[in-house]
Amino acid sequence: MAEETAPKKNMIGMADFLFSFCGEREPGNGEDSYAFALHENGALVGIFDGCGGSGAARYPGVQNRTGAYLASRATSAAWLHWFEGLEPEGEISVDDLKLQLLRNLRLCEKQGGESSGGLPGSRAKRLPTTAAAAVCRPCRGGLEVQLQWAGDSRVYWLDEDGLAQLTEDDLGGVDAMQELAEDRPLANAITLSRAFQIHSARRKFTRPGLLFAASDGCFGYLSTPMEFEYLLLQSLRESACAAEWERRMMEAVARVSGDDYTLCGISLGYGSFEELKSRLQRRTKLMERVYINGLDACTAEEKQQLWERYRENYYRLLCRP
Repeated sequence: MAEETAPKKNMIGMADFLFSFCGEREPGNGEDSYAFALHENGALVGIFDGCGGSGAARYPGVQNRTGAYLASRATSAAWLHWFEGLEPEGEISVDDLKLQLLRNLRLCEKQGGESSGGLPGSRAKRLPTTAAAAVCRPCRGGLEVQLQWAGDSRVYWLDEDGLAQLTEDDLGGVDAMQELAEDRPLANAITLSRAFQIHSARRKFTRPGLLFAASDGCFGYLSTPMEFEYLLLQSLRESACAAEWERRMMEAVARVSGDDYTLCGISLGYGSFEELKSRLQRRTKLMERVYINGLDACTAEEKQQLWERYRENYYRLLCRP
């Protein structure tokens, strides 16, 4: 739901609007969640993708919901509570976040009662979910973004130079093109079953852009990473306002996704939706000319060659654990 916001001083001019959508593969049983908040001292965007396979056990004390469903919601609530307690000029402590997160998950499990069903033995996990979030704050000369993540959900930046993946997936080092062809188990995700890590990194931005988080249902069912950027840009070009862009993005993702899909973000520094569209027009045309036109007719080898051309720019801002 796109929301216009009042100007925020020093956040590369202003926070233009928030945008988000959350779609369910099975109505009423979606296992994604998201969180956003906008304060005078900064903003939070984040998404949380409950791991439906390993978290398929059901809990009778909470409407017989799955562990994945409960985990994503307990985790999004923990991120919001933690963010709202941050001091305007204070340090951002991931340790404090993890403590809040574990408290939420344990309380949720306690209220859920004895679980049943799900995968057998070691394959089952207690309340498993991914997380991908960003806290952005004004700083001298621009905007500082602190990233937090676990799993294969992602935080991205999109500007006139194109789409950039900011967070590295916990999948053993495979790149975004390999991930589309392989189904690898997560090396790290939030769960009560074992120790996990919340990765943290910082980036500084000095010009306008779109900061957003997305679950793999948004990008994981396309044939190449380039198509995700074009989906965003094409939807933008066809839209007259932020709310229409949000709707068109969701419809485009829904047509290709085989999973729940969630995206949550913020436009920073453009001043208006019209200026955002104008500034990204050139990039849209470049994507069509170089990467998209004729893509359907490309062989797997030709698609790989296009990815190799696109890859360096796509990873220009990547943060590794």
